[in-house]
Amino acid sequence: MNFRMIYPMLLLALCTSLAYGQQIDTVYYDADWKETNKQSSSYYRIAKTIEPNKLYDIADYFNSGKIQMTGTCSSLSPEVKHGLFTWYHENGNKKSEVIYENNQSKSTKNWKQDGTEDATKYVSLEKQPMFPGGMTNFYKYIGKKFSYPQQLLKSKPKGTIILSFVIGKDGRISEVQVTQSVHPLLDAEAVRVVENMPKWEPGIQYGKPVRVKYNIPIKMN
Repeated sequence: MNFRMIYPMLLLALCTSLAYGQQIDTVYYDADWKETNKQSSSYYRIAKTIEPNKLYDIADYFNSGKIQMTGTCSSLSPEVKHGLFTWYHENGNKKSEVIYENNQSKSTKNWKQDGTEDATKYVSLEKQPMFPGGMTNFYKYIGKKFSYPQQLLKSKPKGTIILSFVIGKDGRISEVQVTQSVHPLLDAEAVRVVENMPKWEPGIQYGKPVRVKYNIPIKMN
């Protein structure tokens, strides 16, 4: 056996395995998923090369370090989703699974925050509804208008309130409900603030405005 031939082959195999899954970069995004710097970010993405110019592994994270999404793309610029994508609630439970073929969704499955399956049917919109100025402005609005209950200043309950509401064809807010509670007083104040929000830009489907049910998390730190 020619050991001088085996050694270079082993070295080549080692180099190939090290290159597989090589990290490309870390990119930071704000609350509207627009690229930003680390200090202003709400999420960050780590991309890795699986097959050069063919397949890339991407993983998005909340700033807490918890996973937000995993998936694979056949191209990063422009982004072309291809394969299974999985999104997660911040509590770690699975949120949704979508199988893509060249950026076209082929199947979708959704789960609620408590881990139970969500049977609600979701329709892909031509244009998603938008708070005036984007979600960064939405959270600025919440921070400015939210009046913390005096009774809770000592205990300061922590957690995430999740509200659902409907954005009408005219952009008005209605049917505000608490789907995940932190404290009744905090819940009530969150509902009050959301009910008094300015009009949103409505969702668009087939060129026309449509009613859209929306879910929003509000963190109590």
